[in-house]
Amino acid sequence: MNPLTETRQSLGAYKAGAYEAEAKLNSQLPVEPPNPDWLPKVEWCAVAALAIIFAGFTLVPAWRLLTSEFPNYYLAAELYHRNIPLDRIYEWTWFQRQNDHLEVRDGLVSFAPNPPTSLLTMLPLTRLQPLAAKRVWLALSLLFLALSIYVLHRITTLGWRRLILISLLCTLPLHVDFLYGRHYVFILFLVCVAYYAACRDKYLTCGALWSAAAAIKLFPALGVILFVRKRNWRALLGFVLCGAALAAISIFLFGPEVHRVFFHEVMSQASRGDWLGPYALSQNSFITLCSRLFLIEPELNPSPWIDSPALYAVAMAATVTILIFAFLLSTRSTKNPKAASLDWAALIPLMLLLTTTSASDYSCLLIFTVIVAFNALLAMGKNKKAIALLLLYVIACAPVPASISHWFPLSRLIATTAIYVLLLNSASSGQKRFPAKYWLTAGLLSTVLLTAYNLHLVRNRREDFSSRLPIARNGYRLASPVRIANGMAFTEMQSAKYAIGLLRNESVDDMPISGDALSVAGSSASPQFYSELTNGKSFIVKFLVEANQSATEVLAEGQEPAVSPDGKWLAFIREQQGRGSVWLQAANSEDAPHLVLSSIYQPIDVTVADDGDVIAAAGKVSDPHLLLVRRSTQEVIKLAEFPHPARYPSISPDGQRLAFSRRDGGSWHLIVRSLTTGYEQQLTHATCNAISPSWENAGTLLYATDCGRGVGLSAIARVVLPSFHKTKR
Repeated sequence: MNPLTETRQSLGAYKAGAYEAEAKLNSQLPVEPPNPDWLPKVEWCAVAALAIIFAGFTLVPAWRLLTSEFPNYYLAAELYHRNIPLDRIYEWTWFQRQNDHLEVRDGLVSFAPNPPTSLLTMLPLTRLQPLAAKRVWLALSLLFLALSIYVLHRITTLGWRRLILISLLCTLPLHVDFLYGRHYVFILFLVCVAYYAACRDKYLTCGALWSAAAAIKLFPALGVILFVRKRNWRALLGFVLCGAALAAISIFLFGPEVHRVFFHEVMSQASRGDWLGPYALSQNSFITLCSRLFLIEPELNPSPWIDSPALYAVAMAATVTILIFAFLLSTRSTKNPKAASLDWAALIPLMLLLTTTSASDYSCLLIFTVIVAFNALLAMGKNKKAIALLLLYVIACAPVPASISHWFPLSRLIATTAIYVLLLNSASSGQKRFPAKYWLTAGLLSTVLLTAYNLHLVRNRREDFSSRLPIARNGYRLASPVRIANGMAFTEMQSAKYAIGLLRNESVDDMPISGDALSVAGSSASPQFYSELTNGKSFIVKFLVEANQSATEVLAEGQEPAVSPDGKWLAFIREQQGRGSVWLQAANSEDAPHLVLSSIYQPIDVTVADDGDVIAAAGKVSDPHLLLVRRSTQEVIKLAEFPHPARYPSISPDGQRLAFSRRDGGSWHLIVRSLTTGYEQQLTHATCNAISPSWENAGTLLYATDCGRGVGLSAIARVVLPSFHKTKR
């Protein structure tokens, strides 16, 4: 045979085989679903309708109103620019006082549980007025949303129409984020860019961007689970290095003290999930669900399904273990980019399900999850799962009318969990392999350890439930209880301000006041009591309460008043630029108050004895100690025998004992100590806060407790002191 002819035949056979192989391969690839002519028109109409709704119901009100939470960030950043120490920004009343002084907004403010590093985004905006600053932040948030969609367009095959449609279907989360000026759209942008960097093998940059997201809100730090599982040490290194750099910048700018307070108190409290609405199913987190089912609280959750802290501990431990180990088993090192995309997409719902607080705008991050996963599922030929993913996404992000919300209290939690399960199932390609023995052993060990930890958190949580005062109020927080001649006075955080309540003859009356009443002081030996009223400034005001009327008298500029047991001495703190000093005056005298403890000592709380001696909690907010100031000699004595950190001192009617709170393990516990013998008793033991004690009589204390209620959102309790021994410890 002619060599040329043989070569041509061989080439023809090779081409025929190549065509056959290509045809076989094409038959195995997913076929694009038919795209009816009407579908793009419907999608564009949906985009237009959602955009109009977003503009009319979200952007316009957000542009006009200065609603929380943006003022919280702005206020803290403004305090920094005014050179006011940020050490006490996590205290409800102190932060409210600064808001009233600077007149940032009308209404309540609170900074907890945000980390100090979250302030870095706000620093450039405080040169503007609060509403103008919010408008700039809204414009930036729109830009971050647009950039997020652009980045997702670069790393997926979806067109602009569907990218915008999926983003705008995140209706409720975007509404809440823009209306309140929060950070979750910015975090979404950081997550999208981090994923883009990972797709370009820029893992160091990826980890750094993820760390920046965690510096704004804590829960994105859970993303290191993916880095460790994939053994992506470069991403983990970028996360650590960027986190360290941001922490160093924050400490340099805001000082180390606020960071100590954050780690000593806020972090430990955040891990318990005891923030706003610890039993509200609308929070849509597993910790609130388990709390609602298994933990009793006299006012907020009086009828759980089963009152059992042990079941709560086991249920939470099992839930966390299943969520994490399901992710670890379903994700593995793979070179398949679509499977890797599903791993990244599943990471977001995992973080949302693990976080101890889960407001609706957290779900802004689901925009990333759904776009990346929808694109991957279509490419893998799993069209039905892609449609199911969109439906679950709509359920997770749709607003539920108040009239029917009680019928679907867990819709967002169920939908987010279903998204997570769908993505894990798709990422593992449907392989139903039984876990190896070492995985089962590790899961069992994790459940046991987490159960033990949870049991520690709920230990003694009910110890003061039976001693709560039955005060029927709608306020969020009752605090500063003091005995007065004809009853008890206290402060109440209402929906828009702090008010004064008077408990007399088992009924509560509201005092007609203007401004915020942030603290009260009184004595059973005096017909009058005192309060701090705050507006543009803070003033000590005296109330003369009679049967059917009340009269007020402004005494001096100051805050945090304290009255001696016999009612003859009034001490208070006067703060300038965030630095306090202690002043003393005779209660029924027209003499001007005089300075007894300068700002050098950094006083925080005070009490005064019948002889005019003052005891103050002073020093660093993270580690305050007690000082005694002799009125006769002006001598300042450090009470070194009192272990610290110690705050909220209150002298007994006989002047022989001191009640105060001492922090241990991140919680403030109530202590009574003899000033003569040194013998002390610890009266509370739960992992919650018992603060602001005052003496109802020689053997009974009133105090504020947040056990089972949410950190700082306290109720008022009464405790009868056991027999107090006179022997020294």
